[in-house]
Amino acid sequence: MQSLQVETERYAKCIEISKKVRWDIDKDVIRGREFDFSKKFLPDGISKIDKLDFLTPDEQRFLSQIQGRTYANMFGFVERFIVAKILEIRAITG
Repeated sequence: MQSLQVETERYAKCIEISKKVRWDIDKDVIRGREFDFSKKFLPDGISKIDKLDFLTPDEQRFLSQIQGRTYANMFGFVERFIVAKILEIRAITG
């Protein structure tokens, strides 16, 4: 039972610290930079676009940009889901 108490306390401390962090996507990630639309947004190893040999290089680049934006949106969605789920569990367990 002692182990569960320690884990609960560690988790509570982690949540407390995380609430102090305020991410600002423009300030912390973009930092005044702009996307270079002349380049792919994801490497071929992740996107596998290089396997689609029927696409022209411009089409491959454009599809990579679509995939990159989709990847970023999905990451944001999952992050919001995790927070909502944690809050739901916390409300249930008190």
